[in-house]
Amino acid sequence: MGKIKYQTKNVIKDNIGNNIVKIRKEKGISQSMLVAKLNIIGCTVDRYAVSSIENNHSCDINLLADIKEVLGCTWNDLLK
Repeated sequence: MGKIKYQTKNVIKDNIGNNIVKIRKEKGISQSMLVAKLNIIGCTVDRYAVSSIENNHSCDINLLADIKEVLGCTWNDLLK
């Protein structure tokens, strides 16, 4: 039987930040544009908060859900 590989919280957090940057850039969205789109859907956030997630410093689940919605991606895309 194969071994199950568990990732630590820090590895997952690092993946999320890197995946957000990758998806955002693939869609041609700047950080400022992402912040503007988040504010339009009612998520009061500033560029510092988005930058913090992208640089793996913080990870608020509610903000992640809004980012997922704005970027049009799945949880799998963010967490892989």
